[in-house]
Amino acid sequence: MTFSKKTREIVYNKYKGHCAYCGCELSISEMQIDHVDSKFLAQYHNKEIDNSIGNLMPACRMCNFYKSSSNLEGFRKNLNVILKDSCKKFFTVRLAIKYGFLSVGEWDGKFYFERKEQDKSNEIS
Repeated sequence: MTFSKKTREIVYNKYKGHCAYCGCELSISEMQIDHVDSKFLAQYHNKEIDNSIGNLMPACRMCNFYKSSSNLEGFRKNLNVILKDSCKKFFTVRLAIKYGFLSVGEWDGKFYFERKEQDKSNEIS
């Protein structure tokens, strides 16, 4: 789907040039626009695709790829399986952990945009 330049700029600025999911910095040219409520699921359920700004998120290529047609909860679950469990099966990852190149920590389960929204609400209170 092609979005207007104005829509791309609005989506890009929602999180000041950061991926809404992982928080990495993006240039506007490398940003992909993700539908929070996916286009695929809308079509699957014969619903109209929601192209409103509220349903559009700036995303990096990796996050958009791994989110795919999932909703946010599905994406969260997929990340835990893909990153937390599956990665530890690879010999090189286990070796990198063993030598201290990588460390394993717990993810709080919140995406970048959720932490930013929480920060905003804390500023207001």
